[in-house]
Amino acid sequence: MITDNTGGLPRYCHPYHGGWDVATIALNIPESRILFICPVTCARNICLNAINGGYKDRVDVLALTEDDIVSGSYEEKTVAAACEILDTVQPRPKAMILYVSCIDAMLGNDHSFQTEEIMSCYPDVTCFVLKMCPITRFSGDLPLVALQHDMYAPLPEEPVPHTDTVGFIGSNIALHPDNELIRILQDAGYRPLHIQACDRYEDYLAIRSAKVNLCLMPFGKTAGELLAERYGAKMIPYFARPDFTSIRTTITAVCNALDIALPDLDAMEAETVRILQECAAYIGDTELVIDSTATLFPDILRKTLTACGFRIRRIYADGVQQKAPDIDAGSIQMPLVRSYEDNENVIAIGMAASSFAGADKTVNMFYDNGEWGHYALRMLAARIRAAYEHPRSAVQVRKEARK
Repeated sequence: MITDNTGGLPRYCHPYHGGWDVATIALNIPESRILFICPVTCARNICLNAINGGYKDRVDVLALTEDDIVSGSYEEKTVAAACEILDTVQPRPKAMILYVSCIDAMLGNDHSFQTEEIMSCYPDVTCFVLKMCPITRFSGDLPLVALQHDMYAPLPEEPVPHTDTVGFIGSNIALHPDNELIRILQDAGYRPLHIQACDRYEDYLAIRSAKVNLCLMPFGKTAGELLAERYGAKMIPYFARPDFTSIRTTITAVCNALDIALPDLDAMEAETVRILQECAAYIGDTELVIDSTATLFPDILRKTLTACGFRIRRIYADGVQQKAPDIDAGSIQMPLVRSYEDNENVIAIGMAASSFAGADKTVNMFYDNGEWGHYALRMLAARIRAAYEHPRSAVQVRKEARK
């Protein structure tokens, strides 16, 4: 179950929610493998996600019993399990991730001796610890923030010469090759590097040579600061705010940092506005409902779409009382009761909005699907148009998300 800290609606976080679980995020590191060390109930969702996501061959589980937790014997069992995996799996992974649960955080264990012992036996493997701690969701140590930071912390500390590489961090999905920012960088001779799009562990290590790191989401800010401090790479906080001013500011900042000539930003914006306006006219008086799982900045998206002629009925947000400089807090609290009414004149953006509004037209989107900028807004217009033309129940959309 997940809920916010203001008494909002508890929701069962089922494996087919549509987002990225902690295993999928960590497995962005190429040639890596995960050993989950947790009670079997915690492992259930992880295993279902692994089966559904097609990465079950990269995930192992050490299921803890009460005796293991009380006696502390699972510390030795962890080393034995990791060694058994590394002795068995071929080809041997380049990175072995010990993934611990919140029960481990409560016990306050020190895992340095485990990782050191494993790496002494397998010097060609980098072993490190990641944590899945939903109990810290409303603390200063947010799970996604800590996860992004801890994914890059194992990189060798020795700096390497900068190359014409631009790193993308903070988001779980690499930008599409047709994204305008990718095209700008490639046309100028730079290599865009997002580890989710890479197959080799060496590409993960190549983040050290990035001249600039673009932070795609607020979650990656501390990771970007770590890389800047350790390797001297400039970090540009380029969050996925879906408004034209932010898009223009980001492209300008990137081009200035890399001495790239600015493209015709006015023409880019005019074309995006035209596409959005045509979509708004096409769906007519059909209203949109948006939730804060679909986009990190739902209120900013509302303003952009409204300016282009869309009708926005409401926004559903989880934890709108939270205050942070990089998190949009201008939304409406998710209701305490689901209505489940049939609503034929609404298009939902996000699965939570689809459920609350009972929408039969749904755009299945989670945190902008890793997209950004003009490309993201144009793709959203295409998805809204497709949802309008092909109504499906929320149940059908969820079934399709499993495939």
